[in-house]
Amino acid sequence: MEIVLINLAVLSGTMVQGAVGFGFALVAAPVLMVLQPNLVPGPITLAGLLLSFSMAYRERKSIQFKSLLQLFVGFIPGLFLGATLLTTLSSRTLSLLFGLLVLLAVLLSLARLPLPEKSLLATLPAGILSGIMNITTSMGGPPVALLFQNEPGPRFRGTLALFFFLGSLMTLMGLNQIGKMGEAELWEGVALVPAVVVGLLLAQPAACWLDQGKTRQGVLTMATLSGIGVILKALWE
Repeated sequence: MEIVLINLAVLSGTMVQGAVGFGFALVAAPVLMVLQPNLVPGPITLAGLLLSFSMAYRERKSIQFKSLLQLFVGFIPGLFLGATLLTTLSSRTLSLLFGLLVLLAVLLSLARLPLPEKSLLATLPAGILSGIMNITTSMGGPPVALLFQNEPGPRFRGTLALFFFLGSLMTLMGLNQIGKMGEAELWEGVALVPAVVVGLLLAQPAACWLDQGKTRQGVLTMATLSGIGVILKALWE
């Protein structure tokens, strides 16, 4: 039964990210943390590689490469900072802080404040925060998703997918360096791949529905759930 629940969580997370553009770890990570904590963050990040690659390839004509480059200027140092925090601060403290920051970003988005979406002033801190959250909680999507929330569905999903793919590779290397991603975690991640494949096939109809002017609502909803999920995860620990 435990294996069934784990695969259902991964399948559901894949469907959400395949449709909205992010949310894989939001849906899957809390379930895996309860059932098998060893699957987070390494194996679940590895399983997400196939998902991100497939989505990036599907939306490859809509990817914004300039914005991606700006994001990685912040993401790479964010990973190193996150790895340092992971070894010095409790994961509970980090999760509470990041959850609150995500909810604050959602409130600012709902207030429709004139944020500089495409400038380095906005992409740099979003990349840093995403890097820190990715290696500490496996939920690095919300900062970047909120940054691109007003983009059309294909551009939003494609840009984030390539960002997640490259970011996940870097995250796995960082986890390996601190001893949290070895051969055991590799095979545990591979075992989750079949559920990702099925989820991808089921996600396409929902993605087409969201492309009818509903992408922003989907992003804000998932970001809110992400913030709440991270906070609840911290309180659970």
